[in-house]
Amino acid sequence: MSTPVVIASIALALSVASLSWQAWSWWWSGPIIKVTGASDSPIFEGQQSDLGYHYIQAVNTGRAAATIEAFGIVLPSGLKPVRHRQEELDAVEPCTLPYRIEPHSSARWYFTPQIFQGENPEETRPFVVVAGKGEREGKKFFH
Repeated sequence: MSTPVVIASIALALSVASLSWQAWSWWWSGPIIKVTGASDSPIFEGQQSDLGYHYIQAVNTGRAAATIEAFGIVLPSGLKPVRHRQEELDAVEPCTLPYRIEPHSSARWYFTPQIFQGENPEETRPFVVVAGKGEREGKKFFH
């Protein structure tokens, strides 16, 4: 091979590597939302509640803030009951929606078991709706 072909091949390889790195960096520079769901007895006004509620938690591990517009669960039947506000629960401080989650922080939304509509909670998955990004689903509850 001639010298210009070798130089052009090296330049092409470095360009592709640089473009790949920039695309990867851009993709991971925004908000990264991880969603979980479980049961808890929340603390309200310094007291542990004796009522068992379920919650959906969104954790932003990314480098930019995200806005959560709604939350809900995916039932085994495929239905997706969505909430645009947290229920009025006596033992829980409301986390109003839309809610802005800053980088490296989290938020929880509590709800009563009625959202499961009689289906087994262990077979459902939590989700949140992120503004401009769509739905982010978590793993099954209690797993």
